[in-house]
Amino acid sequence: MTSQISNKILTTFVGCFLTLLLMPLTHKSVTADDADDKKESATYVDGDYQADSDAVQRVGQDIQVLASEEFGGRQPGTPQMQLAEDYLVAQYKAIGLQPANQDSFLQTFEVGRTPSIVPEQCSLTLNGPDGKTIELEMGKEFQTLISRGDYELESELVFVGYGINAEELNFDEFASVDVEGKIVVLVNLEPAGKNENSVFSAESPTRYSAARGKAGVIRRLGAAGIIMVNATRSAPDAELDELVAPDFLGVGRIPFAQVKRQVVDQIFSESPIKTPTGDTLNNLAAVEDKIDETVEPLSQVIDGWSAKWNGVFEIKGAPTSNVVGVIEGEGPHAHETIVIGGHYDHLGRGAYGSRAPGNRNVHYGADDNASGTAAVLELARRFTASDQKPQRRMVFICFTAEEMGLLGARHYVDNPLFPLEDTVAMFNFDMIGWLRDDQLQVVSWDSSPEFWPILQAANEQTSLQLDRPTRMSGGSDHMPFNARQIPNIFFHTGLHEVYHTPGDTFEAINTEGAVRVIDYAEQVIVDTMARNDRLKYGKPEPFSLGISLDSDREEVIIESVNENSAAAKSGLLAGDEIIEIDGQPISSRRELTRSIRANEGSNVIFTLKRQAAVVKLHVKLEKPE
Repeated sequence: MTSQISNKILTTFVGCFLTLLLMPLTHKSVTADDADDKKESATYVDGDYQADSDAVQRVGQDIQVLASEEFGGRQPGTPQMQLAEDYLVAQYKAIGLQPANQDSFLQTFEVGRTPSIVPEQCSLTLNGPDGKTIELEMGKEFQTLISRGDYELESELVFVGYGINAEELNFDEFASVDVEGKIVVLVNLEPAGKNENSVFSAESPTRYSAARGKAGVIRRLGAAGIIMVNATRSAPDAELDELVAPDFLGVGRIPFAQVKRQVVDQIFSESPIKTPTGDTLNNLAAVEDKIDETVEPLSQVIDGWSAKWNGVFEIKGAPTSNVVGVIEGEGPHAHETIVIGGHYDHLGRGAYGSRAPGNRNVHYGADDNASGTAAVLELARRFTASDQKPQRRMVFICFTAEEMGLLGARHYVDNPLFPLEDTVAMFNFDMIGWLRDDQLQVVSWDSSPEFWPILQAANEQTSLQLDRPTRMSGGSDHMPFNARQIPNIFFHTGLHEVYHTPGDTFEAINTEGAVRVIDYAEQVIVDTMARNDRLKYGKPEPFSLGISLDSDREEVIIESVNENSAAAKSGLLAGDEIIEIDGQPISSRRELTRSIRANEGSNVIFTLKRQAAVVKLHVKLEKPE
């Protein structure tokens, strides 16, 4: 695909590319051999975790570029999405990743079912008095808009001025003409308000100036099609021969074309517009001036003129690409694959999925998901900087079209570039830029019984508060991998008030928090990579403390303790009343169950009433070895 990039955009892109290329890569701790060194080298100030400043700069730069005005919300099928794709490919090359799709970083496919014009089959011929014929050339003298279907029209032409029906303004340009089955010719915008008593003003246009509203009225009146010409003030003298498109949103339910002003001038020179006083107006500018002066419609059949008009369209998908790079592994597990991914698309200007209805400003998508894309890039930098190859193949994927229904991830698992049967884990980053109160969601932690110990051990240095949803959730790119029974983790810092709105900007991002999530995820990946055995897929067996409770008592009193259970090994006894777990009061069976689930895998302190004494015991909420 060819990208149409303005000088301004190109300058931004090149500047950001060079900045990132020259940044130092400080992380080399990416293999099993040096995993322990990494744990000892984390940065702390007064006992608190502190993100590496170089990493913060790199990640922040990636998010800022992807969420910039120039990238326009990264909607698939747009030039702005192409710009994002180009940026990612350039970063993959600079990082040192290898192309995953033969010699290409792109896995291209089509999304959506969008109608497009077949220019060579579209035609507009004007037939005038005395056998005069004007054949217009598509793209030069006229342009037709996409319609709901092909059409072949042949009808007389009716001029309807500006095409306005505004009864409350006492201005109806359809009152004196019948347009049913006819092709209407109209002027864009509305009268300029040259008459001081006019209800119209060029400085404050009414809602009747929009092409969309006009098209709706004309369609309801039964017209066959619309030919529009630009008003003089919307096409300055230097651009009279240019097709200047208005806001065409929503006009596709009726055939709609735009012609150059000189075409209409030629028609009026042959068949002038007549005024109520008998004057004739033989060019478009004169017609506009007259309507502006009198604020009276000049609608009428254009004597002797008809049109033969064909429109042909085809349904196409918009091309878009997953961006895929690879680091090949080394050793006995080199044929196995670990996928690290996150989607780089967003909502563009909010045509779909926006939580700001009607707002067509750029939806920047800094958190969703420039932050996750930046994580993929940063992890790729760190793993390529290692002196040793990883023990398993590492595939880095920036997915497209996630917002359209996980289409990029679905396409990959349906058309894998590396065998899915040898894909041992998938790590997904989506919205990691709003870390609050140290809370990180590790969605799908229970897609493998071995994941939770890995997640806990990796958290020794970053000290995050891990939130584990109790069921598979999160509509993101890990889901298609989960459906193929590939163990997966989705790192996520949660929803917020600017999610899917234009307010999701770089200024709202907690970049240091994002780097903290990346640091944590890196250690999770390192520990997963270091395993000799593959992760098993499937939920872990639920933990059982190994006690039964006295159902006849309101208090939480242990009735019996199973032999060799976690409770027995921790010293819990029949008759003990459980009062607290880690300082949180326990007053019901439900609270006990919730606390155990929330702390599963951890060491906690049980506070008990044992006869007349209060006893505190350390209880390990793990299955006994």
